[in-house]
Amino acid sequence: MAKCKCGGKRRIVSDIVHTMNDKNCHCRDVCATPICADPDVLGIMAPLIYDEIGINLCTTFSLGTDIPAAFSTATNARISVAQISFTYGDENVQIEAIAGRPNCYVITLSNITVTFAVRLYDANCRFLGTLYPTAVYLPSSTTAPTYDEDTNPSSVELEIFAPYGTAYSSGTTPTPILNVISLTTPNNTITQGINIFGMAKLLDLNVTEQTVTVGLTLVLQSLYFAGYKVKSAGKIDIPKGSILTPDDSDCIKFVAGDLLNLAIKPLDIGYPSCEEATKEECCNSTCTTGCCKCVNECGPCADGISDDNISIIPPPA
Repeated sequence: MAKCKCGGKRRIVSDIVHTMNDKNCHCRDVCATPICADPDVLGIMAPLIYDEIGINLCTTFSLGTDIPAAFSTATNARISVAQISFTYGDENVQIEAIAGRPNCYVITLSNITVTFAVRLYDANCRFLGTLYPTAVYLPSSTTAPTYDEDTNPSSVELEIFAPYGTAYSSGTTPTPILNVISLTTPNNTITQGINIFGMAKLLDLNVTEQTVTVGLTLVLQSLYFAGYKVKSAGKIDIPKGSILTPDDSDCIKFVAGDLLNLAIKPLDIGYPSCEEATKEECCNSTCTTGCCKCVNECGPCADGISDDNISIIPPPA
């Protein structure tokens, strides 16, 4: 860091700015005149994944809605994880450092309550409505309705490499926590430490019994922010949206174009213009009808409009 005295106070300037002033432009103050250009190398703060591990679970649970009565035409559904919630302590979620292995932790998962967004559709894939049922995965009680020894046991222990430690709760006595990444606020962002998120797959929809069988993937991820230098390929070109269809048909061009404006000049019939003479057929003959004369024999005059079949000849001035 470079140092200078400004008004008797010591002020520290970054080496980058100090070196640039000395070697490149001698006395450029980027605080007053920033540099405008694309850099060759970007300095970024990136969330880096140090380790991750996931498990698959599966259970069947009630949707809590009379589907035949509320959605009589429902035959299909799509599902996603809306929220994951849990508490800490015995028979719940526990985070423990491993003795003699300070860079790793054992995460015990138990009593994980998952809220799903179940979107219902009819046989023609028309959207009918959304339900938000909840189910307990890894229930601590073996008598819980969602418990299954093979597909949804009472708990699991997962080991994860987390060299910079866990995140902590705020308060007078901070405690290790897991950050939930879901699609609900405020749990829709990543944080430094150990994150948990879930993905769901609908395995069966029983409309008659109003139940669903859902496979759930739970993922633990240790993540920390770090500064890195990366090569720059320039800024992203933002695609421009259009309110018009991409169809390039004549109808689209017409609708997007100007209003029609019929601007055909009415004939000035009779003296002095004698424009009625322009209705006379004059091809292959000398145009001398009436009081008007054609400048070019049977061809368009200088200001005329013509094509292969039509010759419009204005009268002489």
